[in-house]
Amino acid sequence: MAGFRTLSRLMILATLVFTTTWVLADNQTTNRLAKDSIVVKGSRWSEVPTGHMAQSAYPVKLAIKGRSIRITSKHEQVLPIYTKDGTLYLAMQLNSGENWLHGLPQGRYRINNRTINIK
Repeated sequence: MAGFRTLSRLMILATLVFTTTWVLADNQTTNRLAKDSIVVKGSRWSEVPTGHMAQSAYPVKLAIKGRSIRITSKHEQVLPIYTKDGTLYLAMQLNSGENWLHGLPQGRYRINNRTINIK
């Protein structure tokens, strides 16, 4: 009986040591991952840097016709369209000549630093 008690105590001790070692190792891994996952503390990401909205590479002419916009460009280019709060809404691929943008939701938009109101 004494051998059985000793064996039971050794098994319990081995289980405790193994469990404690496993928990400590897991805790150290978690702490390491948590520290590494913070790239820049307190960084504030925004869609557009304050006051700097992208514009088309070449000038364009805009004309509003109801809820559509006629965009005339002499070059193929990309035209970024922003909402009134400065969030990029659409990057429109323009062909040279006349381009039409239909179906914009009602609201105010910024296109090449010009405010467009769609009613």
